[in-house]
Amino acid sequence: MDIPKAAACVPGLKEITSDGENRFKAALQVRVGPMGLNFTGTVVVVETDEDGGEARIQVEAVDRRVGGSIKADMTVKLTSANAAGGGSGPTQLSIITETAFMGKLGELGQPLMRRKAKTTIEEFAKNLAKIVPAA
Repeated sequence: MDIPKAAACVPGLKEITSDGENRFKAALQVRVGPMGLNFTGTVVVVETDEDGGEARIQVEAVDRRVGGSIKADMTVKLTSANAAGGGSGPTQLSIITETAFMGKLGELGQPLMRRKAKTTIEEFAKNLAKIVPAA
């Protein structure tokens, strides 16, 4: 639930700062094919269930130079592999995202943008696993 610490695991994140309760401003640089994109936007934690290990997060960002934007609604859930047994063990991270690419980004082609989003989430998960202490 530590958004700045978890966000630091997102490849290309340049900055994230608090902008009120459960609101953050962020800047991200990413390459999609031959294009370099510079996104600025907001991250809002819409709801959290710390006991259930779940959070719903909305992200809105724009690249003014290219003239495109992204809107994502994410549900992040942590589930213990031994939840039924009550013991400790590995934890599974699930990220379900509905993402819309608008403007020129949408024109680039949804398959290309979705592939980039998928690899970014995979890299985020690997980076996050490195900083979370093992059980």
